[in-house]
Amino acid sequence: MREYAFVDLKDEVKKVMVYEVDQEVYVFTYTTVEDLPCTQDYWFETLIEAEEYCEDRFGRLEWIQIEDPRQGDFQDLINAQN
Repeated sequence: MREYAFVDLKDEVKKVMVYEVDQEVYVFTYTTVEDLPCTQDYWFETLIEAEEYCEDRFGRLEWIQIEDPRQGDFQDLINAQN
C-alpha cells in the first residue's frame, strides 16, 4: 500500500509518502511536489505509527492512494519505474 499527500505548511517539506511493505512502513519526505527522489526517509513498525507521525508533523493530510512499485522499481517515486 502506498499513499502520498501534499503538505500545506510553510515548511521545507512539500510532499510526504507512506509505503507499507512486508510488515514494515516507510515515510518518505520531499522538498518538492515534483516526482523526484525523497530527501529523507523514516521507518515505522506499523501503519498507524507512520500515519500518526505524519499527522503530528504535518497536520491533517488528504491522502492519494497509488499502486505499489513493481519489484526492482523505486519505492519513493510516484512513477516508480526504474
